[in-house]
Amino acid sequence: MFVNEEQKKQEDIRADRYELVVKSNELLRNTRYTLNTTEQKLLVYIISMIKQDDKEFKEVEINIVEYCKLAGIETNSGNIYQYIKEQIQVLANKSWWIPVNNKKEILFRWIDKAAIEKGSGVIKIKLHDNLKPYLLDIRSNFTKYELINVLTLRSKYAIRLYELFKSYLWQGHWEIDVEKLKNLLNVSDKYKQFKEFRRSLLLPAIDEINKFTDLSVEFKPIKQGKTIKEIHFSIGEKQGYQLGMDLMFNRKDRLG
Repeated sequence: MFVNEEQKKQEDIRADRYELVVKSNELLRNTRYTLNTTEQKLLVYIISMIKQDDKEFKEVEINIVEYCKLAGIETNSGNIYQYIKEQIQVLANKSWWIPVNNKKEILFRWIDKAAIEKGSGVIKIKLHDNLKPYLLDIRSNFTKYELINVLTLRSKYAIRLYELFKSYLWQGHWEIDVEKLKNLLNVSDKYKQFKEFRRSLLLPAIDEINKFTDLSVEFKPIKQGKTIKEIHFSIGEKQGYQLGMDLMFNRKDRLG
């Protein structure tokens, strides 16, 4: 009986990895925010629990041990509960501005409230109501992807870029000004030279995306005179054998 219950838990965890994450393109493309890898994964996991017909944000329960197994996080450490609690607290304290029109911006937060009963190992979380237009009952101009595509990524920039690339997959390409892209990723002050931006951020992030997600991405710098002003990204979706076999083995190494 124990074996069957344990097997069912493992099957449920594997199934949860393929839940859909749905976000409005306005949220993906027009907002600047800084979240680390753990915070981003926690957030998309919560979003994946939203049902298509939900009209309001519901309080969701996260079993810390099961979440760590789902996300491929080692749970041997006795501090894992404290670590996840701290990450949720940091996420709850972060805010950012979203432009709603040419004259107005609104300050947004990710989490409205979080609670945990000592000894339960379960955290209850509710997203902030200001996010409803961007996550609930979206009928058009949205992007959706399977949760597993983010869970396998380890770079916070790879996660952010994956979502941006996914939002432009329908047209197969995306051109963006270099400085605008740096601004979206909050690295304008960190990488002054394009060659360093390319070497330290773009190449590693795109390598991860190509290896562990359903996308295939290439990029080409575009010069104006001697200065690289824009980047042209070619974005495709892996198909058939390549998608099935390559991803199965690559993802197994990270998530089990």
